[in-house]
Amino acid sequence: MRFLSRFANPSGFVLVLLLFFLLPFVSASCDVPGYGEAGATYTGSHLVSGVDPEVPAELQELANDPESPTALTDPPDPGVQLLAIALAVLAAAGVLTVLIPHLKARLLSGAALAAATLVVTVVTMSVAQSNLQNALVDWARQTGAAENEDGDRLRTAVAEVTHTETGFWLMVVLLALITLMATALGLLGDRLTAVLADRESGAERPSGFPFGRSDD
Repeated sequence: MRFLSRFANPSGFVLVLLLFFLLPFVSASCDVPGYGEAGATYTGSHLVSGVDPEVPAELQELANDPESPTALTDPPDPGVQLLAIALAVLAAAGVLTVLIPHLKARLLSGAALAAATLVVTVVTMSVAQSNLQNALVDWARQTGAAENEDGDRLRTAVAEVTHTETGFWLMVVLLALITLMATALGLLGDRLTAVLADRESGAERPSGFPFGRSDD
């Protein structure tokens, strides 16, 4: 019981922050004829700070080529910095619930924060993918790479080169677990503790009591 409550929060929220800041969250990549693979992978650190991720090494050499498309060496902006900051703040608030002295209040607060963080995580991914796709569509039209493509086919093609990454999926699973676990423990924790206490006290009772025969 104690281990589960500690996992629900704050330990679970610490893990969420590590996944967000260290693992890939969203990416956009494709093969460009004549240039190789173009694209970028964004972690939560990139989204929060607004710093561009590194492009593949072979494309960095094109940065000094005036004839190379700028979009190949200048990653598009996902445009979710405020959402990413909100996500990080909510997860950090989940860590700080450890300061709440009452276990039930701490668990229910953690459940609410985990649910809110989960919603913001999904919204952040949706907005980031939409912004990346819009940027890629604009680039394709400006460079003439999609001059023979109609709007719908171009949107479909662009959607196939933007990806949700491992960090996002692990965060979704973990936040869902924290929400469910913290809610269950917060609402049923007192009852579970009482049941466990009854079982422990029953295990310590002499084997003849209360239904067995007494030697007296």
